[in-house]
Amino acid sequence: INWYPGHMLKAKKELAKQLKRVDVVLEMRDARIPVSSANHDFEELLQQKKRILLFNKTNLADEDTTRKWKAYFKKMDTPSLFVDALNKQNLQEILPLSRKLMQEKWSNFRKRGIRPPSLKLLITGIPNVGKSSLINRLSRRKAAETGPTPGVTKHQDWIKLGKDVELLDTPGILWPKIENREAGLRLTITGAIKDSIVGTSLLSDYLLGILMLKAPERLLQNYQLTEENLELLPADLLEKIAEKRGCLKSGGAIDHPRAESLVLRDFRAGKLGRLSFDLPETEE
Repeated sequence: INWYPGHMLKAKKELAKQLKRVDVVLEMRDARIPVSSANHDFEELLQQKKRILLFNKTNLADEDTTRKWKAYFKKMDTPSLFVDALNKQNLQEILPLSRKLMQEKWSNFRKRGIRPPSLKLLITGIPNVGKSSLINRLSRRKAAETGPTPGVTKHQDWIKLGKDVELLDTPGILWPKIENREAGLRLTITGAIKDSIVGTSLLSDYLLGILMLKAPERLLQNYQLTEENLELLPADLLEKIAEKRGCLKSGGAIDHPRAESLVLRDFRAGKLGRLSFDLPETEE
């Protein structure tokens, strides 16, 4: 999958330039895809930096899987927090953890009689992962523009979070070529890549296949399906959903694109239950 608009390349260069001014990097990922939403381009850029992994949209992820991921990152000794920016869950832990990472450097300043400078944070991550929502919650005002499609933030802004904290907002950045097909589908289903790049037919087919395995009861409830329907192939199940929901053309034929978009929209709105796509290594 290739989706690397020009502004992303520009943003990556700008990010590299700003890094020397930054104390702690907040790398935001999607809690449903903690591995698929990791931008490996960041690894080279950020290796010398103090970093906190923020896993957002925990409210949409499977609780049991999230517990396992928490244990995994704790074992790896990786500073990380599982948050829900929209519902303000765990956001109050971000600044104390950032300050804790700076403690050693700051105490050296104090020993030399120098007052530590203000804490400079940078937030980065893939598109549409919730960076702007997080900033608006932390700054308690609408400091960043938000939207349901990837690519709303196009430039980089410093935002004051308090008298001694500043945060640099950066646009969502992907990597030039997504080799892993599965990761590409997961990134698109969770909203980091525009649907039109992959196509709603492939996306709904993949999503229904997973829901039939992991959340069959939600499909039954939401679309008034029968147990027999769940034995169908995903493409045939989509037709049943289309019939139930009236996604039909004027002659009564199935309107596939409409039905596909409906399923994707329902999933993204949380109507089809909490679902995690990436599992810790022991589970794969």
